[in-house]
Amino acid sequence: MKMLGNSSRGLFPIQKCLLYRTCILPIPFYGFQLWFFKSAPIVKNITELKKMQQRAVLWITGIFQTSPSEGIKAITGLIPITLHLCKLNGRYYLCYASIPSLHTINSLLDSQYAKNQIPYKTATSNLTTK
Repeated sequence: MKMLGNSSRGLFPIQKCLLYRTCILPIPFYGFQLWFFKSAPIVKNITELKKMQQRAVLWITGIFQTSPSEGIKAITGLIPITLHLCKLNGRYYLCYASIPSLHTINSLLDSQYAKNQIPYKTATSNLTTK
């Protein structure tokens, strides 16, 4: 990404932001449903994602590292990582809600999402902590 532009020439900041949102963000968020839920310790993953976003924001704007991070994110138009994960998580719950009741995946979901279908032996509600 550094070869595509720096502060004096190359891509414009709006193009850099679009590149980050469309090409870079889907990579670390792939499979986030496996570790982003209420009972999982996700602090380490979120801090790594925040560091990644901070480096990207500095690249997009071309400013110094000592600048306040929240203000820079507001200037670039990027939402915080935790809110982005919550948005994606809500979208996945909507996808699960739109699955027909006789679909096979319903037997693998927890009982609260399974739409009155008998849970399969490897359903998430039957898994132990090991």
